[in-house]
Amino acid sequence: MNITKAKITKANTLVATFKNENEDNVTVEGKNLIHKDLRAAFDELIPHLTFLCEQKEADGKDSIDELPEEIFSTFEVTGYTIGGSDDNTGVTLVGKRFLKSKKVLNLIAPFTMFNNENEEYEHAFELQQAIDACNYEVEQYLTAKKWAVVQQELPFDESAPTDIVADPVEGAAFEEEANEFLKQVAEQTGTTLIVNGKKVKPRHSRSKKVKETAA
Repeated sequence: MNITKAKITKANTLVATFKNENEDNVTVEGKNLIHKDLRAAFDELIPHLTFLCEQKEADGKDSIDELPEEIFSTFEVTGYTIGGSDDNTGVTLVGKRFLKSKKVLNLIAPFTMFNNENEEYEHAFELQQAIDACNYEVEQYLTAKKWAVVQQELPFDESAPTDIVADPVEGAAFEEEANEFLKQVAEQTGTTLIVNGKKVKPRHSRSKKVKETAA
């Protein structure tokens, strides 16, 4: 898949553009949340955004390893666009810097070629590798349904009766006391009990009826 553009939205979904076999540009707007691996791949572009936009954190630094760890909380890469062809193929990074004023400074890095001898960016090869990793995760999102797994609570219908089965117990007095306790549980939870094969419906207290009437 020839991916030419990818963007993570504010809703943490993905918008991507790729060329099909007819060289037509196809844009897909995903509705599913991105996987953490896709976000991690985009984060690997942050050092390059810092260098290419000549941010103060890159002053006097020669290698990516010299950049402070704080850049990963100060900057965010939201997208990239791949352009050019052959030796002129390169990428434009788009991101933002979070300011102390709680505002955001939008950043667009200059177009940077991967394998051109005239390219002055010293980390162009590492940039290309990072983009390849992003493209892989984008393709996984589009074709392999590699999305974030959202844990959802199971819906609970309070109006639907829930059966609680009580095992028979020996002793009439104890059984009567146990059944009375279960009836109280039924009243508090709105469930239907089954005691020795017989359904015991919950009784509604007068106070509850008064509240319902007042409402």
